[in-house]
Formats: sequence, C-alpha cells, structure tokens
Amino acid sequence: MTGSLSCVTERILLPDHGKQLSCRHMNRFFIIFLLVLLLSLPALAETRLMTVSDLHYMAPSLYRGSELFLHVLRNGDGKVPQYGEELLAALYREIIAQQPDALIVTGDLTFNGEKKSHEALADWFSRVEAAGVPVWVIPGNHDINTSPVGFDQYSYFPTESVTPEEFASIYADFIGTGTVGFSYAVPVGSGLTVAMSDVSMYQEQAQTFGVFTARHAAWLEGVLKGNAAVITATHHSLLPHTDFSKENYLMFGHEDMQALLEKYNVHLNLSGHMHIQHVAREGSLYDAALGAFCIWPHRYAAVTLRDDGSLMYEAKELNAQYLPDGFLDTSREWFAGIARDKAIASDIAGTGIEKEAMADYAARFNLAYFSGTYRADDAAWTSDPAYALWEKQKDSLFWKYMRLVMAEANGENLMLGGRRSSATLTGMKQRHGVKDAQR
Repeated sequence: MTGSLSCVTERILLPDHGKQLSCRHMNRFFIIFLLVLLLSLPALAETRLMTVSDLHYMAPSLYRGSELFLHVLRNGDGKVPQYGEELLAALYREIIAQQPDALIVTGDLTFNGEKKSHEALADWFSRVEAAGVPVWVIPGNHDINTSPVGFDQYSYFPTESVTPEEFASIYADFIGTGTVGFSYAVPVGSGLTVAMSDVSMYQEQAQTFGVFTARHAAWLEGVLKGNAAVITATHHSLLPHTDFSKENYLMFGHEDMQALLEKYNVHLNLSGHMHIQHVAREGSLYDAALGAFCIWPHRYAAVTLRDDGSLMYEAKELNAQYLPDGFLDTSREWFAGIARDKAIASDIAGTGIEKEAMADYAARFNLAYFSGTYRADDAAWTSDPAYALWEKQKDSLFWKYMRLVMAEANGENLMLGGRRSSATLTGMKQRHGVKDAQR
C-alpha cells in the first residue's frame, strides 16, 4: 500500500551511559511505536499498565436496528460503536492474557454520556476486576452533563445523562478519593504512582475543552512531593501536538502542569481526546496521546516500569484472533470510506477517475495519520500521482488539512517522538513514600 510505513523505536539514555538516541524500523503489524525512557528511579519489581482511551461505548439497547444511527456514524470521524460489544470482548481477552497490574482509562468512556452506557460499561469493568486486574478511570468531555440521544430505526429520542454525583456512584469502584473533580492518585504495582488528573469541564454542561487550575496544581504537587515514581494521566493533551490539533485538544493551563512535572522530573503523561495516535515531546517530557479505541486500528497501550528503572510505552493493536473473522478489515474500510466521502465532499475538481484517485489517497493518508504511522519524509506520499492532483485543489478544506499535517510533520516535532539525533534525560528525583490505594 502506498504510504504504508514501518514503525520507529526511540531509546533515550541517561548521560552517564554515553550513548545517543537510536531509531530503527520495526514491523508495523506488531508494534506501532516503542518509546523508552531510562530514569533514575529506585530499583523496583516490574510494573505493567494497560491503558485505553476514548472507548465511546454505547449500550446496544440505545441504537440496535437503527438505520439513522448508522447514517450519523457515516458522517462522523470513523467511530464504530455499533461494534462496541465485540471490541470490549476482545479487549477483555487481551487483558486476561496479559494480566497487567492495572487498566487505566483516560476518558470519553461513552458515546455521549448515556446513563445506560455508563452502567453497562461499569458492569464490564467489574468483570475485569473480578479477573484480578484493577481498573481506574477519569471522565472525558463526552461523559457527564451531556445531552445524549438514543436511536430508533429512523428517528431519535432523548435519553438520560449523568451528573457528577451519578458518575461517582456508577464508577465508585473505579475512582479514587480526591479534592478536585475526579482527580486522584493510585499506586500500581511496585512503587509506581499514577496521578489520574481530571481536567474536563462538566460542572453545569459538558464542554469540549479541559482546564488545569490552581486547585489542580496544589493537588498534583502534593502527589509529586510524596511519591518516588509518578506518571500522570489526563483526557486532554498536556503538550501541543500539532497546530491542527491544539486549538480543540490542548488543555488550558497546560503550561502550569508542564512546569510542575518538569520541576519534579516526571517524564510521561498519558492522554487521549484527539483520536489520533501521536507523541509530543518538549525536553524530557512526553505526552503520549493514544488513538481512540473505538476507531481502527483499535489501539491500547502497554506501559512498563522495569526493575532497572526504565519506563516503556508501547502502543499496540488488539490481537486479531480475539475479534470476529474479518473485523479489522471491515473497521478499516469503514474508516477509509468516511475519509473518501469527506474528500469528495470538499469541493475537489477533476474527472471522475481523478476524483476517485484523490479520494483513495485521502483515505490512505487518514489511515496513516490517525494510526500514528504517517511519515512526511516518505517520498511515496509526494511521488504518488494523486498528490499532484491534490496540489491543484487550492480551495479544498481536505487539502488544506492534509497540507497542514504534512508541513508540521516535517518540523522538529515529528510523529513517534521526533527524529533528533541524540537526547538525554536528567532523571527523576528519588522521592519516597507511596500512598495506599484509595477506592
């Protein structure tokens, strides 16, 4: 496939190792990207997390048999909540096979905050915990005080949302105790603390944006002072990923959170919200935005704190054997078809054959961009005949979108952690005293 790319592995070593960053291509069918940070941490037994984001689960009773629901989805961004049961079943098998120390879920649990969806998802989380894996969640912008609807065959109807109090009740077993929204710190495994930082805005009505406030800062600094090894988790982006994404996805007050993490030598934040697999880096701080689980290729991430103090982040695809036959092909074509439709609808000019070629290019481009495998330095993208056709589409919104992505990917902050020739980390302070888990 034109534009298909191998993955990149990035390994960053501390100064006393005397080595430079090395990148090599890996089989993209097994690993999307591997980000390894060697930190000055106390010697610990290995701790393994699994993280997912943007499940956008919807209870089947709210859409089953609805042609209108499928029409709404076809005009969306590629989500497949109509296959939510199959995806959760596959994720459950993945969790059972890997037995991580915890499952971390970074918001947008539901399609749009339906109470029935929250209740069904909480039941699924209970199954995961019954299998021996603790679950920890924070809400996203689609989870609380929304205006959700359900779907009949050709119509829709209002359905219940949840208030913050109802969210707390439904997910009581999967959230800790905190003083700022649903922010809380949880120790996982041997010495790792995950600071689940709820920056979503939903107090009166759900908002798309997130805000890191002075109250968040006071809470988070208390966590950082009291724990030796910390990573953070948010729904919204901590660092600007691209100009295209930062307007709607970067939290307000991100500079304050960033400064606090840099002060205490915290190197990794887990996020979601963008639906795009992308890693942003500033200095030794990384914001790993996980692609939406509800969108092809249905990623989760494995985060491992090794006994030598190294921290590994690896974005992975679900094992195809856990899914129905042909599921990934069906999901991929659904996503690609939506990109084709949006491209054709964006005022492109040409013959019928030329439009089809441009639509196919747009589909391949979006598949690569959303999955985190797009590389602007791959000449196959610009040598493709369809690229020359797109260059003529000066007024097309889809072309402007692609050009913006391409231009930014040529800068210093590339996909998959960048392309710098060398990098070092200063290491995390050896702080002690890990809190007990609070449920």
